[in-house]
Amino acid sequence: MGSKTNIRNVIDRWKIIHAKAHNGGQYIACIEGLVASSNPRYPQPSSIRTSYLTAYEIEGNTFVVITARRSEYALGTRHPSEFLTEDFLKSVLPERKRAAAPSPFDGAGTQITAYMEPDSQEAPTQAGAGDNPAAKPRTP
Repeated sequence: MGSKTNIRNVIDRWKIIHAKAHNGGQYIACIEGLVASSNPRYPQPSSIRTSYLTAYEIEGNTFVVITARRSEYALGTRHPSEFLTEDFLKSVLPERKRAAAPSPFDGAGTQITAYMEPDSQEAPTQAGAGDNPAAKPRTP
């Protein structure tokens, strides 16, 4: 759970981008808006679009959205053309306290780049080298 000491980016002039997921047609939402830069060399705000929203949290008077990439943004001022409010987001998103626990690490998309044989003192072996001479390390 977040804490009041978290420093979050604030999205100003935000609006909700609506979409439906490809699998099952579930409603998903993203937020688009301006995020101020904390870098003094780039003082102008950047226009961003978040990954899809997974939950919300209210800290004091601040409405915070949590994205699929686990980023957290405090909502600042709404875009003048946006008629939906934070109450709409409350109706379609779970509150963080009640949101499902994040799924465990999924290694299916992970690639091993090198491995060491058990009880071996040799350098790590290139993964996937197999019988491909081009993939094997060259020896002088």
